[in-house]
Amino acid sequence: MYEELAIFELSIWLGLSAWFANAIPVIGGGGRPIDGGRYFRDGRRILGDGKTIRGFVIGVCFGTFTGVVQFLAAPHLRPILAQYVMVTPEMDYVLSIGVPATFLMSMGALTGDAIGSFIKRRIHVKSGDPSPFLDQVGFIIMALIFAFPLMAPSPIFVMILIITTLGIHWVSNILSYLAGLKKNPW
Repeated sequence: MYEELAIFELSIWLGLSAWFANAIPVIGGGGRPIDGGRYFRDGRRILGDGKTIRGFVIGVCFGTFTGVVQFLAAPHLRPILAQYVMVTPEMDYVLSIGVPATFLMSMGALTGDAIGSFIKRRIHVKSGDPSPFLDQVGFIIMALIFAFPLMAPSPIFVMILIITTLGIHWVSNILSYLAGLKKNPW
């Protein structure tokens, strides 16, 4: 039982930098849109006003900072984890995620979010309107793809991370809406 819990916790550990990178632009974003207000050849905005340069930069910085904290905390967490389970090489691998990998995960998360916005504009979904797969899973998948050259966690960690992302994304959107940080609860 403790081993399954450890795998779940380490899957969350794996996603922290991408989650923070994706969430922080809601708080610290704003300013000039990445697309500069330009329109695509279909007559719709490329990304929309919700994807800003400041949001992207602050998201990458905060996601990477999360990775620095993880890097510094990992040596202290390993003995605590070892008290409850036999730390497998795969668990140690995920626990030891490096700062360059978290930088790439942060970049990937925000790039995935921007790609989702681009696709939403093409299929006539307005900025801020929900698109479950693109909004909830696209950013984490792109984060893993970006970080793949530096890390390749086992499929179980990836599956748990994606499933957990669905739940956390839903809860964080509702909390952001209730706190007045988002216009919609999705």
